Amino acid sequence: MVVEDEVTRCARVISSMESQATLPPPCPRKVRVAEGYSDLLAERRETSDLRWAIREWRSRGNYRYGQQMTRKEIFDHVVGSDRVKHTIAKLAEEGGDPKALEGEVADILEQMGHTQELGVIRQFAFVLPKIMKKIYRKILINEDGIEKLRSTMVDTPVILLPTHRSYADFLLISYIAYHYNLPLPVIAAGMDFMNMAVIGDKLRGSGAFYIRRSFMDNPLYWAVFQEYVQTIVKSTGSPLEFFLEGTRSRSGKSLPPKIGLLGCVSEIWLRGQLPDLAIVPISISYDRTLEEKLYAYELLGVPKPPESTSGLLKATSILKESFGDIFIHVGEPVSLRGYLGPRVDRYLSASVPQHLSTVTKTELCACESLGYHVLRRIQQGAVTSVWSVVCVQLARSLHAGRWSLPLPALVEEVAWLIGILRRTGAAVALEGSVEEAVTRSLEVHKQVASLGEDGTVHIRQIHQPGSHPPNTKKKMDLSSATVESAVTHLVLQHYINQAIHLLIRPALVALALRSFHHGGKSTPENLKQRFSFLRSLFGFDFMFEKDMEGRDFMEGLSVLTWCGEVSVVQDQVLMVRSGSRLLTALLHLLAPFTLAYTCTALTLDSKVWPDNNGQLLTAIQDQVERSIGTSNLYSALSLDSIRHAVRALTKMGAVTRTNGEDKQVRLVPDHQKLTSIVDVLSCKHDSKLQARL
Repeated sequence: MVVEDEVTRCARVISSMESQATLPPPCPRKVRVAEGYSDLLAERRETSDLRWAIREWRSRGNYRYGQQMTRKEIFDHVVGSDRVKHTIAKLAEEGGDPKALEGEVADILEQMGHTQELGVIRQFAFVLPKIMKKIYRKILINEDGIEKLRSTMVDTPVILLPTHRSYADFLLISYIAYHYNLPLPVIAAGMDFMNMAVIGDKLRGSGAFYIRRSFMDNPLYWAVFQEYVQTIVKSTGSPLEFFLEGTRSRSGKSLPPKIGLLGCVSEIWLRGQLPDLAIVPISISYDRTLEEKLYAYELLGVPKPPESTSGLLKATSILKESFGDIFIHVGEPVSLRGYLGPRVDRYLSASVPQHLSTVTKTELCACESLGYHVLRRIQQGAVTSVWSVVCVQLARSLHAGRWSLPLPALVEEVAWLIGILRRTGAAVALEGSVEEAVTRSLEVHKQVASLGEDGTVHIRQIHQPGSHPPNTKKKMDLSSATVESAVTHLVLQHYINQAIHLLIRPALVALALRSFHHGGKSTPENLKQRFSFLRSLFGFDFMFEKDMEGRDFMEGLSVLTWCGEVSVVQDQVLMVRSGSRLLTALLHLLAPFTLAYTCTALTLDSKVWPDNNGQLLTAIQDQVERSIGTSNLYSALSLDSIRHAVRALTKMGAVTRTNGEDKQVRLVPDHQKLTSIVDVLSCKHDSKLQARL
């Protein structure tokens, strides 16, 4: 009911605008980035790493009701749980051998189980600062967030949810815990790391437990997993760390939340086993991502190289490079009880034994909403690097066919856009003047763009003609000329995407307004409907909280009205002038996505496709490659956005999955809906378009 009231309120505010009005700007953060952040490496540069690593260490902030449990005691608790016993009994009734099933449980636990050995943790505490001091200038963290986290941990079990943009995320939180004498987290890790020689055991010894990527169809594994995770949280009280997005984001954007682990820990509160849980969003922002080049190739279709110790050793060449700063923002804890309480009735299943109860559809929907809410909190805590803003301007230059531009012009555009971002409430990591910050970012990213002696910024072609992508001899389906340009574009897009959430709402309002046939003019209600349609269409590429269309629309419209780009006069919302600076920039930000989605719709509309993901993705990429033309929108080739486009069009009913007589699943297009979507994205002026949507 709260959500419906918010939407109604927003609609009422818009419809009551009878004269031109300027909405107040969103409130910016009160604390500037330079304040309240401490450099973790400052002390490490002045004192002995060995002495620091072997110092007497004792955590402060332990959960007051937690039990100290050994690895064996945790295993025994899981094996003896009603959930696991019930699952074994049920599988035995279906023909399974109870002894074999018990042995399988033991094997799963042996493979999964973590340890926390202080000796191993001290080894990481000695090695990590040496590496970080070599490649990073500063690692900055908000210490008020650390102290708030410490006080929360005493009374409430804590779930740590950091962003996942790089392998560097994995041990960064543990390093912070060791640095501040916080309880060390238990970390959910993929099986890929377990098989890495030496490293796999070291990660386990530092608190990592290993889980399979997919196991929902294995009831025994699922039961063991649930019981193991819930034992960690409710019995030991150790902080549990996992990545809400499930995997690293190659694109630099937030990924849709994976609800499996979040639902698993939420069940503890839903079934009344704990009075509350605290979800702590942690934003990790990098000046430069370690895997930036590999990500670009993966988004073009090059397989991810397997995790291996030899691959890690080969990567030591990065020690000769600079990766700038890292900003870590520990956000305000989110009360699970406070968020889920108004949305579910957890007492409905209170009388059902725990091992027989299942999370209901309503509860899963509430957990999904919680996931999107936490992602929004993570985005709000992220610090935007100046390089992300620089990349916006470099990409615009490339799209115009220019591989160089004067530094003064770049600085002027960056300063203007930083001003816009700060009006949205963004924290921008600006140290010194804008020119100094731009020059410093070019030094860190000299493999992408460099400053010449003549004061001209030259964008580099990262992929060299005739070379193979790293770690593969795979022949790519794209032409060599396309790959040569696309890699550079996708590296730039990776950093643009780290800040695009700040402008996505006004950008969608701008696209919605431009799509109307009467030249950038609409009634507030029609504009809101078109915005909601676009918000749904791009819902897998850009994260929006569930049922918050009204708030998102008002946020986007307020930025445009406050900047003077759009006016609201009586019953009309209209562009003040065509081709204005901000509107042009916003539409340019969306251009690679609109091209990717247009080409996806056109490809799906061309025939009935077998539900063969690889074949379809290749066909869509081919359509994008043929459609790029003089726009130079090579980042539209990203398989990340293409996959999201297929999912979105299917969810919206523009494509239907059906079983043929041969029992093969096929994708059947709805030609009218697909045509309407293409018309909106290309802003074709069709008076019947609104009705078709």
